[in-house]
Amino acid sequence: MVARGLDDSGLDDNAIAPMFEPEAEAMAPAEREVLQQRRLAGLIDRLLAAGGPQAARLTAAGVTAGRDVAAADLAKLPATTKQDLWDAYPFGLLAVPREEVVAVHGSSGTGGRPTLVSYSRGDIALWSRMCARALAAAGARPGSIVHNAYGYGLFTGGLGIHQGAIELGATVVPVSGGMTARQVTLIADLRPDILTCTPSYAIRLGEALADAGLGPEHGLSLKAGLFGAEPWTDQMRARISDLLGIRALDIYGLSEVIGPGVASECVVAADGLHVNEDHFLVEALDPVTGEPVGEGTPGELTFSTLTKQALPLLRYRTGDIAALRHGECACGRTLVKMSKVTGRKDDMLVIRGVNVYPSEIERVLLAEPALGPDYLLVVDERDGRRELIACCEGPTGGPHASPAGGPDYDLRARLERRLHDSLGVRVTVAIGPAGSVPRTEVGKAVRVRRWAGGEPPVAGLA
Repeated sequence: MVARGLDDSGLDDNAIAPMFEPEAEAMAPAEREVLQQRRLAGLIDRLLAAGGPQAARLTAAGVTAGRDVAAADLAKLPATTKQDLWDAYPFGLLAVPREEVVAVHGSSGTGGRPTLVSYSRGDIALWSRMCARALAAAGARPGSIVHNAYGYGLFTGGLGIHQGAIELGATVVPVSGGMTARQVTLIADLRPDILTCTPSYAIRLGEALADAGLGPEHGLSLKAGLFGAEPWTDQMRARISDLLGIRALDIYGLSEVIGPGVASECVVAADGLHVNEDHFLVEALDPVTGEPVGEGTPGELTFSTLTKQALPLLRYRTGDIAALRHGECACGRTLVKMSKVTGRKDDMLVIRGVNVYPSEIERVLLAEPALGPDYLLVVDERDGRRELIACCEGPTGGPHASPAGGPDYDLRARLERRLHDSLGVRVTVAIGPAGSVPRTEVGKAVRVRRWAGGEPPVAGLA
């Protein structure tokens, strides 16, 4: 299939950047609002017909039909949360007969409790198109080779990108996660132009390619990458770009909404993720009060799945923190943009009364060129205390520095000052040799570990 809006070369002479569905991605905002209103009414009618907790809340709010609700009234409607999916496990929120479910995906999420999400045939088709949009925005086109190192299985990353690449007309290499030596061989032999995986695994692959003498200076074929499933900073973007010589782009999604493809960055601007708001109506809410926040203000992303069939959700509060802003992008897309996710409200650490997100620490650590890109935050809870230790690596190794001094003492002191100035709380920095921080090759990177006793999470911690 040739992507809509693209010629045989993958480029549209009338477009600034390739779009898979330009009629939707570059739609006039006023026209999109009419479409959203119609689809919101249809969503509410489907929920009321399906019954269950969402229908009960709508009825209690005085909503008897979709025509009762204007998009401007969305903030007055009841919200749904992950708890609703847990309570209805496994099929309690279905809006279609169980026989119409063709796939089930899910995730333990950061809360650690399993969720399951059902997909109809129409949902799979929608998801494939959204991932095709994301790949096209990254510069992929029919004939591109997509090296897909997201995990396959219940996790939505691998299969979502896989289906999107096929929908776009690209060639997908379904290598999944792990087996890094094999991945290096496949990249060398097949010469893909697009890499898709978690940002932490992109770092791991970059290191392995460099060790094999296949870095960007040796003609590495990769041009761009779509990295998601973990919050990551612009500092990590710079590290990935340096290691792989590519345009590192963010992609966002979660299984409850549909999976990857809810939003993604474009290769032209790379300054925010285009939300596919013709299918996923997005709000940013105060995480505590649930009230809408202003343009450009970080809030909890909340989605209404306007066109999903099997498991539609009204105002699903994701727990992810990001800001929204409107306006046309240099790429020609008119979709609302979301910032990078800065963290999750349930990932927030409270250290001596100060709220700290791991991404805030990552921003400081990865801005230091003397450090390697891997790190682990250890919450030291021994003996009832609650201290934060940032474990990181020097690029050429070296022992942990002691408070009395040593080869890393000045660097440690400098980083601790920067962290205190940025966060308002003391963070102890421990610098170990290369390879001392545990790597994640399959699944999402573990960035925070709690240490209540016993052996330390990172060797060498006192």
